[in-house]
Amino acid sequence: MKKSIFYLLLSSALAFGAVTAYANHHEGAETEAKDMEADVNNDGKVSYEEFKAAREKHMEEHFKRRDTNGDGFIDANEKKSAREGMKNHHKDCKRKKGDNAPTE
Repeated sequence: MKKSIFYLLLSSALAFGAVTAYANHHEGAETEAKDMEADVNNDGKVSYEEFKAAREKHMEEHFKRRDTNGDGFIDANEKKSAREGMKNHHKDCKRKKGDNAPTE
């Protein structure tokens, strides 16, 4: 019983670490600058409406990139292609950071 609890806690800690590492990949000055691009009236603050409009624009662009045949739907082949693209993107990010750890 104690072993089971130990392994459960260990796996939870490892999963948390992986999620944190992924989240940190999308942090920093670059992300903050990107967030401030939503400040369309240049008052130095991002309102909810500005934030929402920027996210909607981002979501639309993201969808259009995945919907490669432009039919308004993402089918299984497009989903698979997008997944492969993300794997390659993450490999490139790791390579740029000098991390030679296996990606899968």
